[in-house]
Amino acid sequence: MAHHVAATVDRILAINWGGSDDRTTSRGYLMKEYLRRAAWWARTTGAEGFPFFDIAASVEPAVRADPLLVDRVTGHLSANLQGAAVTNACVNALHFAALLDAEVQLPSAPPEPFEPLLLLLERGGGFRVGGGGLIDVDTLGIPPGTVGSNLRAEPYVELEQSALDALDSPSG
Repeated sequence: MAHHVAATVDRILAINWGGSDDRTTSRGYLMKEYLRRAAWWARTTGAEGFPFFDIAASVEPAVRADPLLVDRVTGHLSANLQGAAVTNACVNALHFAALLDAEVQLPSAPPEPFEPLLLLLERGGGFRVGGGGLIDVDTLGIPPGTVGSNLRAEPYVELEQSALDALDSPSG
């Protein structure tokens, strides 16, 4: 069935959109990790629109998340005052989850491209793309760079809760 899509919907609906200033460091690293993964997916699929693009459409355009679930998520995001960047990222994550549910053969690229973004949201709410092009994560302004500048083999951060918490600790 639609296990991956349902799990992604549940995760998004459970997010506390109030923010969390004590997790800015890990959230910044999670955004950088998303950019790294998205760059590899853009390079592998030839997709345009980096960094916040519909990876699923570049792999198999016919496979999409259920429109009713997409509407449910976008309505929730709108009610919680989330902007276009967060809304598009969440919808793109749903469509990628639909690829997993459909067991589509995926190209060779880092797994779970949207996991860093979902963790970022779960650790303190949204982000936005500022007028100067920087990605604003709490008080951080992260330059999105280009596909080429984000192609890096090594992850920026482990996605384990303990590793993320260590980044945010006063001694981290």
